Amino acid sequence: MAIASEIERDLISQRTKEALKAKKKQGIKIGRPKGSFKSKLDPLKPEIEALLNNGATQKFIAQRYNTTEATLSRWVKRVGLKKQ
Repeated sequence: MAIASEIERDLISQRTKEALKAKKKQGIKIGRPKGSFKSKLDPLKPEIEALLNNGATQKFIAQRYNTTEATLSRWVKRVGLKKQ
């Protein structure tokens, strides 16, 4: 039974790889478009900038806007915000 499952898994993998290779050969881009990322924090930029300038911690800001500190930190770096 395990051998049949392994063979089937290998066949599926092979078909998938061949299909992706064929799509690439046709010039079709595969994957998420680069740079199409919109963050829920983008509209809040003025508020977040003011909070950072007033000394609020990223932990406080992340909790306030229901996101993680890591996400907020990446977003702050991406948009180029700095404490003043």
